[in-house]
Amino acid sequence: MQELLCSTQAYRLLKKECAENVHSHAYLLLCNDSKNLRFVLKTFAKLFFQTDDPSENQRREKLIDEESFADCPFFPADGKKLTVEDAEKIKEESLLSPVEGEKKVFLLGDFAEANPQTQNKLLKLLEEPPKGVVFLLGATSVYPVLNTVLSRTKRLEILPFTEEEVTACLARIYQNGYTMSALKLCAAACGGVVGEAQSMLEGGYYKSLLEGAFSLVLTEEHRLPQVIKSVGETKYKKELLSLLRLIFRDALLMKMNGQPYRKALLLQAEKVRVQDVATRYSKAALLYAQEAIAQAEMDVQFNAVFPQCIETCMAKIRNNR
Repeated sequence: MQELLCSTQAYRLLKKECAENVHSHAYLLLCNDSKNLRFVLKTFAKLFFQTDDPSENQRREKLIDEESFADCPFFPADGKKLTVEDAEKIKEESLLSPVEGEKKVFLLGDFAEANPQTQNKLLKLLEEPPKGVVFLLGATSVYPVLNTVLSRTKRLEILPFTEEEVTACLARIYQNGYTMSALKLCAAACGGVVGEAQSMLEGGYYKSLLEGAFSLVLTEEHRLPQVIKSVGETKYKKELLSLLRLIFRDALLMKMNGQPYRKALLLQAEKVRVQDVATRYSKAALLYAQEAIAQAEMDVQFNAVFPQCIETCMAKIRNNR
């Protein structure tokens, strides 16, 4: 994961600013990966504490990873939300001088989950922190963050990674723990978020999601309402829609024929069922499916009822069949 983060523009920018000692006193680090947000914050925080001594850097990095480095306090506790009480502690601790150097970096995550009262409590501190104090705020979404906070912080955004980058990252994390087809499938369905792919792999639910997606695509018309009712109860809405997109994408490649296209299939282990989809749907329907699924993803983002989204999406695609 660290290798992937170090390749991002956000990381390179902060590294340059820290090396030249021209960094801001407050950053908002946007990363839509709740599973890995604490790791991301700690990876970026290490840039503020680099020295010319490799062994000293290693010691500090180890302490930061363990969340026990005095000059890099982490709020809130793991698994908790940032509270007004945390904000009071941060204000008190920011007045204390650094222990080992001239900088003290406060890591705060997930700031998007902090209520307005907590965010407001930190406004003055974010605008005028004590000398040597830096704030690195993590957030999985920018929308819940108050505009007054946004105006006081410099934004660093980690964009979604490519399927190839996520696949390579998963391969490094899990070594030979999963098949390459499973890694590629989860990488393709995670929307560029490594943590989502990890959850799919570790929870094993990508298999049941894939079964549900194929059921929606291949079930006969009269049985579809029952399938929609069952599949629509899933918590993993985005991932299910991503798998639907993959199925229709691979079916379209099958429809186009030719060995080069078949080599590009993401669902290599599901060639028989993908071929069935390619046979049942016209090329126009398979092309239109991408548009219909994109609309469903947008509707879900705005809290539409998921079973209705699926029903509408599948009806549009099947009508084009």
